[in-house]
Amino acid sequence: MITFEENYIFRNNRSITSNEDIALTESVANAWDAGAHNVSITIPNKENGQIIIEDDGIGMSDDEFKSRWMTLNYDCQKRQGKWAIFPDGDKTKRIAYGRNGVGRHGMLCFANSYKVETWKNGIKNTYVIAVSSGDAPFEITMQETNHKDGHGTRISVFVERHLPNIEQITDVLSARFLYDPNFTVMINKQKIELSQHKGLILKKDISLTDSIKAKLMIVDSTQTALKSQQHGVAFWVAGRLVGKPSWSYGNTTFLDGRLQPAKRYTVIVQSDDLINEVMPDWTGFFASHLMSSVYSTVKNEVDEFMKSIMAEQIQELKQDVINESLDDLDELSLTGKRDVSNFLENVTERNPIISKEFLKAAVDAFIITEKTKNGSILLSQLSQLSAEEIDTLSDLLTTWDVNDIASVLNEIDKRILVIEEIEKLYRDPKTDELHILHPLVLNARWLFGAEFDSLMFVSNSTLSTVIKKLFKDNDYDLSMITNLQKRPDIVCLKTSSLSAVCTERMDQDSKLMKPDQILIVELKRGGFSIGYGEVAQAENYVRQIRKSGCLHKKAEIDAFVVGAEIGDIDTEKIVDSGRIHIVTYGQLVDTASQKLFRLRDQLKQHYDSLGKESIVEKALGEGYQEKIKV
Repeated sequence: MITFEENYIFRNNRSITSNEDIALTESVANAWDAGAHNVSITIPNKENGQIIIEDDGIGMSDDEFKSRWMTLNYDCQKRQGKWAIFPDGDKTKRIAYGRNGVGRHGMLCFANSYKVETWKNGIKNTYVIAVSSGDAPFEITMQETNHKDGHGTRISVFVERHLPNIEQITDVLSARFLYDPNFTVMINKQKIELSQHKGLILKKDISLTDSIKAKLMIVDSTQTALKSQQHGVAFWVAGRLVGKPSWSYGNTTFLDGRLQPAKRYTVIVQSDDLINEVMPDWTGFFASHLMSSVYSTVKNEVDEFMKSIMAEQIQELKQDVINESLDDLDELSLTGKRDVSNFLENVTERNPIISKEFLKAAVDAFIITEKTKNGSILLSQLSQLSAEEIDTLSDLLTTWDVNDIASVLNEIDKRILVIEEIEKLYRDPKTDELHILHPLVLNARWLFGAEFDSLMFVSNSTLSTVIKKLFKDNDYDLSMITNLQKRPDIVCLKTSSLSAVCTERMDQDSKLMKPDQILIVELKRGGFSIGYGEVAQAENYVRQIRKSGCLHKKAEIDAFVVGAEIGDIDTEKIVDSGRIHIVTYGQLVDTASQKLFRLRDQLKQHYDSLGKESIVEKALGEGYQEKIKV
């Protein structure tokens, strides 16, 4: 006999039952699928008030409710078809969103029970649904039948947790559903303006694959009111936004988000053929070969668009750079002059949004190497530089001396070696993690974000005391470190190592320096898979540190939990006390490689030629079995 734990629904529908924006988005989507033309949402200003969602859709009979609502993972498309069903013979046609029967659990985000009132054919059925255990994960605890004309559904819940922010929810819903004159959503009696493709400068039909067709549209934000978070590539399926617009999907980066065109344009890919690739909660697409192919096709379209809008400017740019370098160019041989021309074409072809300053610096360097005839290797590298790397080169040539350059290259070399060592060691079950792998990661705060790569991050005695109070004596593994005083920010546990460092800021009231930006890193031992329990544990760390009263009133807390694998959990979680990030050692390696402009891949042969012992020695200076350095 199969039985259910009481938290079954929460564990298996975590994104919907823990994120108020997803929960309410799914409720609107359910109304869309029910053939509604109007959806009214009421959100209270404080907890214990009622959230009410009412629509004028087709409603459900008692038999329909029990066969649909009370069936786990009810497949709407399989049972009811691809298209939404409208009441009263309405001929409107729209593709239904529902496929996996998880959206109806959204009200459990706010409490463990909620009420459903649904009516059609003159009969209104009312149900109270509550979380349960044993034979079923949820159950009907109350049911009654009354007369009511018309059709529709009303869902209500008294808010016990996750009270939605009205302004934020309004922004979210307005951005997630495409404008449809036959579909109106209101929050607290105020109509939401759903997304429209304003500022459209390009529209074309494309084939994403042999069987998947789409419309590609590009919107210029200077002609519309798009917000910065709406820039990127936006995938719209059946009139609904999938996830959030981004310039990166999977392993594909369409455009560097820091560049000016990325802050100006939004690329819209609209296709109903991708419906089966959408995740149940609509936060993204399934990872598949098909979607990788789709991303590749879209990237080619983005590249072509960027080249087309920059073509005329690039021609003028090249001419300006040549005019400013005529005297130096005149000293070159005919071959040298042609090489400069080819170099200009190569760089601008690869980087159509390159600035004049970047290009001028690169051409000057090219001319110098041409004159010396000793720069063949440098020339090859220059032709492959990105805009950011050329920017760095410009700084090098104008403001840095040779010692500065040597210092920077040494730091880059050191960081690449750290990445190499982490990748080689984290998969090895024989690795002495505490002495070798964990110090590597804990010493490299830049792995977790540029904002943590500062000498201002130090251990803090007050913070360390708070951290150590979180654990019992039998939680520690004291035998693994010979002298804990040399690393007061490290807590050595039986299954993990934990480090906490922070910056400090003057508190205006007490005039004391207090922890301000806190970074917590918990590293799990080799082969460890991070699950729901580890996330809850990290939440507890953050919550207890926040409650300690020792922090600056504006302090921010970021906690990273690092393991070999990640279970079926959300990898990012924002709570009132701080932010929880779940990552693998492999993700740290991949992210760090990208941050280092993929220099690691370019220098792979060099590092492969080094023995394991030499890499450890060069990266760390000395063995960690004797001591752990700060």
